[in-house]
Amino acid sequence: APAAGGRAGAADHGTARDHARGARAAQERQVDVDRGGRGGVRHDRIPRRPPGRQAAAAKVRGRRCERGLALDAPARDHGRARRAPQNRRARRGPAPSAGVTSAAPGGGSGRDVRAYTDTLAACAKELRVFIDEENCHPILIRLAWHDSGTYDQAFVASWPACGGANGSIRFAPELAHGANAGLKKAILYLEPFNEKFPTLSWADLIQLASATALELAGGPKSPLRYGRLDVSSSEGCPPEGRLPGAYPPFPGEVDAATHLRQVFGRMGFSDSEIVALSGAHTLGRAFKERSGVVSEGYGKGTGTVHTNAETGRPRLDSAPGLGMAGGKSWTQRWLAFDNSYYTDGQHAGSTASEQKTSTGTLLEMPTDAVLRTDPIFRRSYLRYAHNPRAFFADFASAHAKLAELGSCFDPPEGILMPEH
Repeated sequence: APAAGGRAGAADHGTARDHARGARAAQERQVDVDRGGRGGVRHDRIPRRPPGRQAAAAKVRGRRCERGLALDAPARDHGRARRAPQNRRARRGPAPSAGVTSAAPGGGSGRDVRAYTDTLAACAKELRVFIDEENCHPILIRLAWHDSGTYDQAFVASWPACGGANGSIRFAPELAHGANAGLKKAILYLEPFNEKFPTLSWADLIQLASATALELAGGPKSPLRYGRLDVSSSEGCPPEGRLPGAYPPFPGEVDAATHLRQVFGRMGFSDSEIVALSGAHTLGRAFKERSGVVSEGYGKGTGTVHTNAETGRPRLDSAPGLGMAGGKSWTQRWLAFDNSYYTDGQHAGSTASEQKTSTGTLLEMPTDAVLRTDPIFRRSYLRYAHNPRAFFADFASAHAKLAELGSCFDPPEGILMPEH
């Protein structure tokens, strides 16, 4: 009898334990479903730190930023970034990986996330009107990319020496870098927005203007985070020479493919990401007075058929207007974001002087041409030429990564804007 009772007790205990396991599994599946995953897919769940450990981690991040320790390219999957729900006006972004971002010195300023998000949305609304009227999409995108493109992961342990999207490009010493010729105009465009929305950091304003310009031109909506901190003076400007060149001789006397891999590899980008980011040349022009790589300068008298207001219709909506006339573009519709950088480029010569086809009025530099001739780059180049959806997806991911290089966020996880 005692033995039987023991077995019965064990059986009852096992049944209770099974019920408990089943209840926990059901709860976990429901949590997973609530997070947008599939019930029972355990590896999609994000482990959560206990509140005490979260607070301790935030303090550590604050101390690291205060000592100048930070920042690398985000390791999260930008293509799967969670968007803010429609019924909430502000939302903190997804938690970054360790060592990716930091809070403000001293552990954070206690920024009002909702108020900051409302300000971002209000500023974006006014930027849309301004950009559409001025047709200044390309120069605002160039400004943002040149601010973030100075990032060097070799200096990851030192902020802002690592460079990146920290607003330093607004200072005269960095604007004077050869690669930034003409970008003072973009800063002047944004100064009224900085005055009207003073709570937004310059670093955020620059990236917000770029993202807004891309969307207006028909480009993808990249899952950007906001809440960046600014460098406070020109002492935070990076040294000259970190941005890619266009024509040889390149540093170290290397070829164009090696130069691109050295520059973008320093920022943490792969070969396919290099090709995707180069697709931004779908937008914009080069000018003799700026980069100096073309003979076409300011004014319709020296432009091409695509950059003359009387003959060109580069806007996404094909409406008249292109801003200041002149210069030479990479594509025919250089105010509309699509994959024509790859499709038009397939018909171009290896240099501007060798273009003999009907697209000879388009620009192609050695760093553009090598994307077609290098066997590894070429695979992505042809893929994007034939699959615009693949290009948009890869570009959005790489763009979000670029826009966060070297950024120090407050709050540490950043801020996502709700969809508009």
